[in-house]
Amino acid sequence: MIDVHEMLVIAAVVVLTAGLVIGGAAATAGWLLPGRGRAKVARPRMWGYGTLIGQAGIGTFLFVGPLYGPSMRHVPYAMAGMAVFALGLYVQRLAMRTSS
Repeated sequence: MIDVHEMLVIAAVVVLTAGLVIGGAAATAGWLLPGRGRAKVARPRMWGYGTLIGQAGIGTFLFVGPLYGPSMRHVPYAMAGMAVFALGLYVQRLAMRTSS
């Protein structure tokens, strides 16, 4: 039987994989998902790199932090993952600027 922890791990893997696919498509081909937010992104490749950085950070946070277990031993690594995630968001924000 599958328990709640396994369901959370599966959900995290699905979300991270989707983010990696979308970020990879944007970084390599400059392709973005259709929708209203597409018009806000001035540099799709840079946005894709920001997405990939953010996915690496949030993946690190999740799998060495809350989904790892109740151990406090990995807290510095989990917080480093959050810092990398914030860096990815910053790169995505820079990609929305038209010109410096």
